[in-house]
Amino acid sequence: MSDTGVLPVMLSVSRFTEKGPFFRVALVASVALCLSGCKLVDQKTFNARAGKPPVPYIPPAPPGPPPVPPLIELVAGTSPKEWSGPVEQIVHKALASKPDILFVVQCLVPPGADSATDQQALVQLVQGDGQAVTQAIIKDGASPAQVEMAAMPDSTVTKSVIRVYVK
Repeated sequence: MSDTGVLPVMLSVSRFTEKGPFFRVALVASVALCLSGCKLVDQKTFNARAGKPPVPYIPPAPPGPPPVPPLIELVAGTSPKEWSGPVEQIVHKALASKPDILFVVQCLVPPGADSATDQQALVQLVQGDGQAVTQAIIKDGASPAQVEMAAMPDSTVTKSVIRVYVK
């Protein structure tokens, strides 16, 4: 109560709407305006992905097996005195573990300016060191049918090399 003994008067909504149709329309418009600014609370309020179908996680494929290192790698131009002993040892060990093993001699050159340069470098490598390594493998006990030779340019090498793999 106040000091004068009169209670403060609050206007009721029903009394406000009794004033006329203009006031009723204004009341409905203000309520609609207030409600249009509100966002209704639903499941997407707390989880933006709610209602969407689940996407299964597919892990990436495992990496392939690591590359097989060569049995021996020789830099082109190396003296046969330096590599003949190690080649003889690996040939004897390989034939002892598997008599019908296949030796793959790869002659690799770094890529040149054009294909003619690559071809010339490959021919020189195959006819020189490639043939020498192949003949040493045959001399050390492998039959000619057990030795295969391949030649190609390879961007991973900086010098011409000969690699011997087994299958």
